[in-house]
Amino acid sequence: MTLSVLHISDLHRDPANPIGNQVLLDSLERDRDRYTSHDETRIAPPNLIIVSGDIVQGVRHGTADAESALRKQYDEALVFLNELTDRFVGGDKRRVILIPGNHDVSDHHFRQSLTPIEMTAGIDKALVAELFKPDSPLRWSWDEFSLFEITDRDMYRQRFAAFVDFYDRFYDGQRSYSLEPNSQLDVFELPDLEIVVVGFCSCYNNDLLNRQGAIHPDCIARAGRWLRQLSGAQEYLRIAVWHHNTEGPPAEVDYMDPDIVQNLIDGGFSLGFHGHQHKPQFLDTRFRHGPDRRITVISAGTLCGGAAFRHGRAYNVVELDIPNRKGRLHVREMHNDNLRMPIWGARSLPPNQTGYLDFTFDPPPEPFVRADRNTLLLTKVQGLYDQSEYRAAADILSPLAPTDGLARRLLLDCLVKLDDAAGVMAAFDPPESTAEAIALLDALWTQGNKRRIAEIIELPLIAGSTDPSIVEIRTKYAARLKK
Repeated sequence: MTLSVLHISDLHRDPANPIGNQVLLDSLERDRDRYTSHDETRIAPPNLIIVSGDIVQGVRHGTADAESALRKQYDEALVFLNELTDRFVGGDKRRVILIPGNHDVSDHHFRQSLTPIEMTAGIDKALVAELFKPDSPLRWSWDEFSLFEITDRDMYRQRFAAFVDFYDRFYDGQRSYSLEPNSQLDVFELPDLEIVVVGFCSCYNNDLLNRQGAIHPDCIARAGRWLRQLSGAQEYLRIAVWHHNTEGPPAEVDYMDPDIVQNLIDGGFSLGFHGHQHKPQFLDTRFRHGPDRRITVISAGTLCGGAAFRHGRAYNVVELDIPNRKGRLHVREMHNDNLRMPIWGARSLPPNQTGYLDFTFDPPPEPFVRADRNTLLLTKVQGLYDQSEYRAAADILSPLAPTDGLARRLLLDCLVKLDDAAGVMAAFDPPESTAEAIALLDALWTQGNKRRIAEIIELPLIAGSTDPSIVEIRTKYAARLKK
């Protein structure tokens, strides 16, 4: 299976941004038309979208009517992402993964959570020690040369309220995002693509006075428990998405501790996607846990923000050959200087001179207790069934049905929903249950096979039943045969 991922990041949507939604969407579509039609370097059209944070530009404290201004930015982002979903994945929002970035943290709400601390002699040293502890409630502002304490934890959590509202609106209420730091993740199981994607928030305790990225430990633990409990997901490719980069210059702190990535490796994630640094980057074997596992990490440039030095605005298309554990990264960079009307094209990543970079990635880990093959297949079928993919589910169930009772029941249900009379007759004649007999009788009638109907209603299963519903069916078809 080839999965093609449109990986965009750092949208910084704002009505004041030079690139308007319609122009941006049109430029991305035109670029897709180019890269999917080029004979020599054709790229598969994307069937999954990953948006790795910084949905909006954000609003600084002191902005007039800050909440309204922030809402307008998310409205702009909502229009863009809705149309992007329609144009690239047929409107299927199950195939769009969104996470927050540091620009999605509301400075307006953060500032309201703070109380100034008066610096007095004798307590300076103790406060400095407290300031640098993990999860410290203290914040130092160099601009104001003042120390603050987060005293209103409820208001501090509200710094994600606008993103939470946007998330609910984008997914039409089918998904929700938590204000609680230990629950800020979402899991996207896509059985038809044979992947599971976990979107993590790397803005735990993040604000403009504490710029480091971090994922709450409970979120990684929750993802691990979910993956272990879902037997079907044990054979899916595991993809993690977060926002912050995992390295930076010595004088910078605006990145995530790479040790957190070690926990993702330990959780069996094979691929990681992030943004934040405003430049595309490929980190193949940088992070290892023990001798056996690695995570392949890919960073996207900024779609609409200020690009990093010697880089233009950019996005990625990543092709994944899941069975063979091979991938190809395509960087699409802005080639012109007109920020209002971008033109995208290929950019190589050193040391390659080509417009793409080939890589390999690890398979899913061996589960602690491997489920039998039938259980894994039935779990996959359940996902297809929930998505009304009855034909694909029936194709998997057909070889299992003769020896697996659950598979047989699910196959009958799928074929009935498909109105597949020929399939019902092929799989359930002779019937083994009254439900199969009823479906078979209906199928035989649509095919005009009265002789076989007469034989079926004489079977002990039907003829000897006193169930009122079966008696009614038997009577109905006996009457039909007399006409």
